[in-house]
Amino acid sequence: MTALLELIRIRQWVKNGFVLAPLFFGKDLLHRDAVLHALMAMAVFCLASSAVYIFNDWRDIEADRVHALKKSRPLASGRIGVPAALALMLALLAGCAALIWLSAMPPRFWIIVGLYLAVNLGYSLGLKHVTVVELLLVSSGFVLRLLAGGIALAVTLSPWIIIATGTIALLITTGKRRGDIARQNDVSQARKSLAGYNLAYLDGVLAALTGATFVVFLLFCASDYAVARYGANVLITAVPVAAGLMRYLQLIIVYGDGASPSDLVMRDKGLLASVVVFIAIFGVLIYRHWP
Repeated sequence: MTALLELIRIRQWVKNGFVLAPLFFGKDLLHRDAVLHALMAMAVFCLASSAVYIFNDWRDIEADRVHALKKSRPLASGRIGVPAALALMLALLAGCAALIWLSAMPPRFWIIVGLYLAVNLGYSLGLKHVTVVELLLVSSGFVLRLLAGGIALAVTLSPWIIIATGTIALLITTGKRRGDIARQNDVSQARKSLAGYNLAYLDGVLAALTGATFVVFLLFCASDYAVARYGANVLITAVPVAAGLMRYLQLIIVYGDGASPSDLVMRDKGLLASVVVFIAIFGVLIYRHWP
């Protein structure tokens, strides 16, 4: 059972929280029907992402066996057989389709989920080895989750917040790659894309993405969309955003921490505090006059 839970990567389901963002920021958090619909949408991505993880682990089973960290994964270590893993993958995809149908999601939601699966299929089949392209593909998953949540709840998303999600996702993905190189996790050089990176290049990209993310978020705060929905005080939320970005860079560049983003957030008090304060401030701005 432990191996099965590792195989479907339950700890990575926190990434699917992006699906719930429109629920919170759209002022629907206290509406029961909206909450249930959003949770169904998130469950769809939990099942879909787990199926993707299994497919990717199956494709990389030989490379993972000589990877410093990935060699302990259920398939690479032999704790779970390939037939059982593939059967579980098909069951997850079937459950994903069933949930979409039962929750009566709009057609555009089907399209977003299809795009998510197609992008990850291309990634697993070889695009992961293409420098820069693989970063964009991984980052697109976060944007697709956000769009899916907006479609599920019929919430109009600000273009600025979509762009900011894309840049911060790219920042996180780039930071993960820097950790792989700094810690020499891929000693067999199975991931060919890493040959196109070095620490100096990735540090420059991280700096550029950090600045871009913060500027785009400031533009969002100053937009008519944000002021009309949250009030002029929305600019205060830029403070924890700046603190979180600077702390993330410190962890990645100064301390060389290459852990997954979800692990970093849960483990580092500074990063976790930035996220909590950001959500708390927005919560006050959005729900202070509810209902």
